[in-house]
Amino acid sequence: MPRARVSLLSLGSVRQGLRDSIRHLQSSSARASSTSPNEVEHSDFATEVEINDLPDGSAASERIAKAIGCSVNDLNAYFDPADPSTLSITAKSLKASPQMRTSLLEWRQNIPPISLRTERAKKAYRRPIGLNAAFEKALKVLTVDKHEKYERILRLTDKVEGIINQFNVKAIDEIPVQKKRSEAYLTAGLIRKLRIDAEINFPEVTSQFEMGKFDMRLPVYQHLVRARWEKNDRLLLIDRMESMHVIPDTLPTLYPQVDVKVRFPGTNTFWIDPGRVMSTGVTASEPKFSIQMFEDSTKLFTIVIVDPDTPDLLTDSYKTTLHYILSDISISGNSPLVDKANANELVSYLPPHPEKNSGYHRYAVWVFEQPNCEPLSTEKLASFDLQNRDSFDIRRFSQLYGLKAVGAHFWRNKYDSRTESVREKYGLPQGLVYSHKRYQHYEDYAWALPDLEVGDENKA
Repeated sequence: MPRARVSLLSLGSVRQGLRDSIRHLQSSSARASSTSPNEVEHSDFATEVEINDLPDGSAASERIAKAIGCSVNDLNAYFDPADPSTLSITAKSLKASPQMRTSLLEWRQNIPPISLRTERAKKAYRRPIGLNAAFEKALKVLTVDKHEKYERILRLTDKVEGIINQFNVKAIDEIPVQKKRSEAYLTAGLIRKLRIDAEINFPEVTSQFEMGKFDMRLPVYQHLVRARWEKNDRLLLIDRMESMHVIPDTLPTLYPQVDVKVRFPGTNTFWIDPGRVMSTGVTASEPKFSIQMFEDSTKLFTIVIVDPDTPDLLTDSYKTTLHYILSDISISGNSPLVDKANANELVSYLPPHPEKNSGYHRYAVWVFEQPNCEPLSTEKLASFDLQNRDSFDIRRFSQLYGLKAVGAHFWRNKYDSRTESVREKYGLPQGLVYSHKRYQHYEDYAWALPDLEVGDENKA
């Protein structure tokens, strides 16, 4: 298989990250140099004192008064020493000295971390003693580490550019010498790892990721989204595809590399989980797809939907029915939604219409990556009869076009009260009704085979 094109990292984004880290270090140094000894002492105290940790009575008042440089009488005007948990901050107290104002405000705040989901947990949270001071020191350590990593990234990026310029090519996969090409690939992988390590421990990165407000073009968020997917949705997909035998009934195996999601328009606007049983009335509408990549690149994909549970009376077994093919789908890491208007619909969507008593039908959605990011060949399309939906060979189809399965999904349907209306709406023929009765002679079920005559058992 030819390798996908690997573009160089943007030097602008790397240098911008380096400038940000240097600017943060300079601002931290400026704040530290402009802070007076009294303010530093007060700041340490303000971060180490918690309301619930103070003793009751006058001891609390004396301790606070000594720290903020005021008398106990002045402090009692704003603070009830008998009840430290009910601190009253009035307009008058906020207009007091800067030391007292800052102490009261920081002491009052007890903001819970974003990881706490329930209101009960947020109310029960108590900030650890010395958290603010430890946070500032840890943030400074992270900033220094980020600065060092971005300096190394610049050196490694120059190294990769030097290798590419040495052979006068535009991309790593065009380097003619195998040894140099491998060296460039390894260096590019190290650059990506360093960019992730430089950002992943910062609180704002974690906060943006938890709130869902992030840019998938950045490697750190690609790494976090992939890790969450591999821990949850990917395991669920593989488990259900194997337990319900979608693998190997359609394709022999799958190693998921993209997160495929499916939903149907109408009232059910949520992304369905793999294997969900759906009403034929809902699945009559063409589904919407999402293909989430975990890299900053653009690729072409093909979506194929098949039903491997169509009864075949000729063989007394099952056959695979083709329901949909959409090719040349352009997807990038930051734009996962499938836009049908910019794709090539090879076979229109056929709504699921299971026959009565035929059991559950699995509708497998396979996502293939197109080789070399090129559209499917029209010459090969002409050699494959895509209009014949019956007995569709998805394995032969993928081999013919060199398609690589990178993702999948599936849902299930069975005959229900909406099936006949779906058949009538889309002009589909009337379905058969199956029973558990087993016929002993061919003449008993020849009525279901309109193309054969009674007595022509050899054709069956």
